[in-house]
Amino acid sequence: MNIAVRYQSRSGNTRGVAEAIGKAVGVEAQDCSVPLDEAAGLLFLGGAVYGARLDEKMRAYIEQLDPQGVKKVALFGTSALVKSGAAQMRERLEERHIKVLDGDFYCRGAFTFMHRGHPDAEDLRQAAAWARVLIDSSKD
Repeated sequence: MNIAVRYQSRSGNTRGVAEAIGKAVGVEAQDCSVPLDEAAGLLFLGGAVYGARLDEKMRAYIEQLDPQGVKKVALFGTSALVKSGAAQMRERLEERHIKVLDGDFYCRGAFTFMHRGHPDAEDLRQAAAWARVLIDSSKD
């Protein structure tokens, strides 16, 4: 199964989680400005929430995804205030008829004085473990 990891991150919090996931599943995590160069059996897709909304770059990335080129998507993200951007990402992906797996990964991300030090080593360990479980359960 071809696996890809894409993310959008302004502060580096979501990038850190994406890199932990990429390392766990053996692929390079790449910014969402990098299009998929081949079909993905599983796309790990991560974004953060800014002012209660997904960043425009993530919205644009989702809009350009080819539903025929992505079998399923696993969502992850970080934020300081809003619980997660997964619901917004899921809605946009499902509107495009792209299958989204249940059980996204989320952790707090540092922003100004809030949640300093996050994602921390434990957050990254949990992200990697979550990704490995999804890979193991996706093997046909």
